[in-house]
Amino acid sequence: MTLRNSMPAKDDTVRFKAHWTIFLPAMTVTLIYGGLWVFLLIVGKGDTELARILLLVLLLVAPVLLVRAYLRLVSFSLHVGRQALSYRRGWIRPRWHRLQINSLTSVRASVNPLGRIFGGGALIITRLDGGDIRLYDVASPQLAARHISRRLRIMQAGHKPI
Repeated sequence: MTLRNSMPAKDDTVRFKAHWTIFLPAMTVTLIYGGLWVFLLIVGKGDTELARILLLVLLLVAPVLLVRAYLRLVSFSLHVGRQALSYRRGWIRPRWHRLQINSLTSVRASVNPLGRIFGGGALIITRLDGGDIRLYDVASPQLAARHISRRLRIMQAGHKPI
């Protein structure tokens, strides 16, 4: 079975990547500040302090936001296997974290209105010790939650007491 936003592997592992909506904050800042700067140029106020501040934000802040979003996009990965799930996040020192499926109690997807429109969201994984692991900007979080829940049910069914 081929999933649109995930990549199945030969060993029955399903991989999920970050969603492109990770770029929305950077694009919003660029469009708003760029639009205001162009507006000031058109009305003849391109040499004011406000225009300089807008240009400074466009030249310094917007590229930093875009680079940060790109690094987050390429450094996030979630692998759901039969017995465990592994995830990698962080772009300064990305590390793989491995969780056994039987050490989890539940998983749910959290999707905001933009996520409903574009298909991205967060995955909230609850461990046996009560702690939550939140993975943000996941492509198809409902699909990932279904995969993990299915693996969790299979593991729980195999470990029922007599």
